[in-house]
Amino acid sequence: MGFKVPDDVDYIAVNHASWDTLAELHYHDENDWYKIKGFLDGEDRRAPIDIELMGELTGKRVLHSQCHFGLDTLSAARFADSVVGLDFSENAIRNATELAQRAGLADKASFVCANVYDAGKVLEAASFDMIYASWGVTGWLQDLQGWASTLCGLLKPGGSFVYAEGHPFAWTLDEEDGDQVGHLRALSPYWQNQAIIEEWPESYTGIKIPNATRRAVEFPHTLEDFFTVFLRENMRLETFREFEGIPWKMFTRMVENPDDGQYYFPKGQPTLPMGFAMKWTKPA
Repeated sequence: MGFKVPDDVDYIAVNHASWDTLAELHYHDENDWYKIKGFLDGEDRRAPIDIELMGELTGKRVLHSQCHFGLDTLSAARFADSVVGLDFSENAIRNATELAQRAGLADKASFVCANVYDAGKVLEAASFDMIYASWGVTGWLQDLQGWASTLCGLLKPGGSFVYAEGHPFAWTLDEEDGDQVGHLRALSPYWQNQAIIEEWPESYTGIKIPNATRRAVEFPHTLEDFFTVFLRENMRLETFREFEGIPWKMFTRMVENPDDGQYYFPKGQPTLPMGFAMKWTKPA
């Protein structure tokens, strides 16, 4: 879990700029990739596995860490007693606050702008019944243990931590440009100690980045890392799942299943672990 970053790269600043840009593009996307309209019409936009593992939320106070512009936060707010969304992007928090007002949920949801490592400075310790973080939240973090420690400190004894993410194995793979039937190839080693610096001309939603590219610094944590950080916090594992369907098109050959809104490899192609999810409990 000890990743090296070039001395001339401020990875937090780089990733902040990236997500500040994406928060604007995604919220104002004319193609509505995130299906905001459906949410405003009453749809629950959380991934199916998130809904399943979060379970009954009545009477609970929930923290959604790294919430982006708050779509999943507000989906949960319809069922919880109250929800707090945390993100380090000012654009994300502004848009999330606006979306809460549009959805009539401003009385149940609030949003806090802060780096996740500083969450303990802006939120009360042991004050949440559930912490929820999912889909693209930890690949940008160098210190995974610091992330887990900070968030677990905000959880009440007996509370739950629900986490879902793209599978670390899937991130090692790639496909030739335009090749949707050939074998995937190994792109990078599973175990690494160097940060990955990439330039993207578009978002994972397909939106082009205006007049620039999106630079990002990524940290390829392993599955072992995710278990280790929670075990070190004395958390108790309740559920661990691996699955094929994920909420975005990681590879161009993947197709959306209209039944659950998740993306899968076409029938006839090998099935691979594309995502994983875990639910932990803090001892009472």
